[in-house]
Amino acid sequence: MPALLSIVVPVHGVERFLPHCLDSILAGQQAQDFEVIAVDDLSPDGCGAILDEYAARDPRLRVLHLTENQGLGGARIAALPEVTGEFLWFVDSDDWLPEGALDAVLAELRTERAAEVPLDVLITGFNHVYPDDSTEPNPWRHLLAGSPLETPEGSTLRAHPALLRTVLSVWNKVFRRAYLDDLGVAFGRGYYEDLSVTYPALMAAIRLRYLDLPCYNYRRGRPGAITATSSPKHADAFAQYNAIFAFLDRHPELADLRTLAFERTVKQALTVYDSPGLVPTELRGQFFGRIGEHFAAHRPDGYRFPSGVTGVQYRLAARGSRRGYDELRRAGRLLRRG
Repeated sequence: MPALLSIVVPVHGVERFLPHCLDSILAGQQAQDFEVIAVDDLSPDGCGAILDEYAARDPRLRVLHLTENQGLGGARIAALPEVTGEFLWFVDSDDWLPEGALDAVLAELRTERAAEVPLDVLITGFNHVYPDDSTEPNPWRHLLAGSPLETPEGSTLRAHPALLRTVLSVWNKVFRRAYLDDLGVAFGRGYYEDLSVTYPALMAAIRLRYLDLPCYNYRRGRPGAITATSSPKHADAFAQYNAIFAFLDRHPELADLRTLAFERTVKQALTVYDSPGLVPTELRGQFFGRIGEHFAAHRPDGYRFPSGVTGVQYRLAARGSRRGYDELRRAGRLLRRG
């Protein structure tokens, strides 16, 4: 019998964290209407053996062992032909689900079976968890709680555009499988691989809902995590941006959302550039130039720059004026210190 929910867990080099992740999904859980597809992405440590051990004890877990490393996006793609669930949840193997989270999500999905209009994406609350075990509640909760997204009827991105100012990763979003299939999108390769899925999924959805419960614990700042790693791969974001706007080109009915998506991608690219230690020093000029190229390639017709300092920053980025942008940022930091 097909599952209600398929949880896809890509696994690579997380032997230390993997048991906690799997236990948070499987241990003490009696529900039988979900399955877990774990993908051993040619992990160099003992992750493959851990997965096989858990699968031998729990038939709800199935394991795929890849013979070539595919990265997060490729591992998720490899899992898709194996899933049977009506809904999909992509859980990273170094993170974990809080107690009761899976029960809450399954309860929401069970009620959705009777809905007149199908749910496309269920967005959940989450916590950030830091290396010292301190936690931070979802910093974007104020944009979602109490909004139309929290009602049983749900809403759309067009009706609640603030949604695009929240985290755009896949791990706090549960997708209806048929909806995701029909979108014709795919995870990218390298860093920021999920942007090419989350933007289209949110923009095209007829019905989105928000569950105001912390259903995911996301590790921040761990060694090796994208948000804590200096790498030329941060430039992979631009390929994902190209995929987002290629999707919009194929869907002219979403043209009114183009400016919203454009400004969000520009803001993210500048945030990566501004974050100390992410883009290697010798590649910062090239990265900033890519932001200017992004402006030239995807700037919407009739686009108007924002007002204030943000508008000045965007103009400098559009012109590729890295020196002017850096001086503006430096002056802002000095003013804040004063």
